[in-house]
Amino acid sequence: MEDEVSQEKPILHRFADSPSFPSAMIAFGAFIALAESLFLLLQGESIENAIWPQAVRTLSWTFLLRESVVLVALFSAIFLACCVYSSIQHHRGHHLKKPIQGIFFSIIGAVFASWIIFVLMDYRYIRGAFLLLPTIYGVLLLGSTLAVRGPPGLPDSSQNWKEKTTTILHVATVFLAAWLVMPGIPALIGIAPSPPLAPTMGYGAEAGPFDRTTLRYTYPLPEEVMAIQGPTEEDIEFSIYLTLPHLPEDPGIEGVPLAILFHAFNNPSIDSYTDWIDHLSAKGMAVAYIQYPTDVRPEGGDDFEPTIVNGTSDWPHHVPRMLSIESALNRLNEIIASSPRDTDIDDVLGNLAIMPEHLWIGGHSLGGAYALQALGMVQAMSWGNETLMVDTEMAAARPIQEDWLPEYSNLPENSIVHLVVSEDDMTVGQCNSVHQHALFEQIGNNQSLLLYIPSDRYGFPRLVATHYLPANEAHDTLADWAFYRRVDAQADWVVAHSRGDLNTADFAYANLVNTGMLTNLGKWSDGVDVLPIQVYTNPSGASKFADCF
Repeated sequence: MEDEVSQEKPILHRFADSPSFPSAMIAFGAFIALAESLFLLLQGESIENAIWPQAVRTLSWTFLLRESVVLVALFSAIFLACCVYSSIQHHRGHHLKKPIQGIFFSIIGAVFASWIIFVLMDYRYIRGAFLLLPTIYGVLLLGSTLAVRGPPGLPDSSQNWKEKTTTILHVATVFLAAWLVMPGIPALIGIAPSPPLAPTMGYGAEAGPFDRTTLRYTYPLPEEVMAIQGPTEEDIEFSIYLTLPHLPEDPGIEGVPLAILFHAFNNPSIDSYTDWIDHLSAKGMAVAYIQYPTDVRPEGGDDFEPTIVNGTSDWPHHVPRMLSIESALNRLNEIIASSPRDTDIDDVLGNLAIMPEHLWIGGHSLGGAYALQALGMVQAMSWGNETLMVDTEMAAARPIQEDWLPEYSNLPENSIVHLVVSEDDMTVGQCNSVHQHALFEQIGNNQSLLLYIPSDRYGFPRLVATHYLPANEAHDTLADWAFYRRVDAQADWVVAHSRGDLNTADFAYANLVNTGMLTNLGKWSDGVDVLPIQVYTNPSGASKFADCF
């Protein structure tokens, strides 16, 4: 009779009463957390591309949590208090209703899956920069586990092997949750030193003084490039985004200098670099952000084994990208030199010229490597022959193909080079920039510098120098001090030389060479200095980079 009554129960009730209910709900929660990545994998995306959207959201959440420490602490306290109460009730035999248990088991599964994604992202990208997201994971995991299983205990002889296994997993989960929570406790209770605030005046403050307008100009990709484009960028109409400053009427100058910026691999969207562009243009520069295709699939490229030596590589993918950049630079030259000029430019600049002889050129990651190639290309057009600022941030290996080897000739006396590496760059490392420094040996007076940005995990938020420091998504305090402050000084130096303003140029110069003005990154709230930028004028002879040779 009891079996007949049991069979008459609705299927959901039978499922909730089954021994597989907890594991099924945990699996369901994990599936929900990973659904987007799994869907992208099924569509043929690589693991890295499949995880990337979730990684970007994780980055956004971590920044939000860093700005809301009080709310995080309050939520954690309330949630854990409720779950501890449920745990006590569970110990007394008063169990949660099955739907509530299902929610908690789903949370456990979602947390485990999300934490695994976080661990992969932390190892690959952010290197321990964020504490509060794993802390929240730990709070959710600890509270949910206590609520549905009660206080942890050791297995005893009266239990069968399944019960013992469940008990051991319960204890292990509680310990894992506590381990995740512990590093964030100093931040939650407010005893961890805080980093310096972003500068409010001068270099590194909000981009200014000029407002900006951005215009878009498409350029033709060579046919041989279009024939081998991959699907991830098929919706992009490759363009030059030209950002122009709003200068006052009759500024008393001939024109504005030019900046050319190149993006990283697989990240052509301008949305990742608007902060960088703004800090350049707001000082009075015309900034050309050049989109170029990175998803190109030349014959034999899929199983190609590259040779990477002395900051160069022989990837066949370099060639179609270089052809595209060459086309973009030719188009940019047309935009600048055409007469009559595009009226949209005239509406912003009036009669002011764009003067590429005063040039800032740089890029991030793969874009940093290609900026070095592009510098060789534009020398044929006499760009940068009066003032030149080169800035590569975490540069990848540049092409070694003979047709694209840069040959720098007649670099002007007013040349400064910043080749920047970061301590926790797990994407391209530091050796590329160390070797690329040798390209600029002809620049004297210690004006060609390799800059090493260290990570400082002293307080909260941690200041971790990752590969992504120049991107909007990673714009934090360390970026304000170690990156945007330099960008402001770089722009000021080029603009000042284009105007013959030697006083401003000299002040900017002092912020760009080996002085405390360049290396200082402020102080933690307890007065301890943030680890400063390290400057090398001869990195090939530095013991820090001995592994590069």
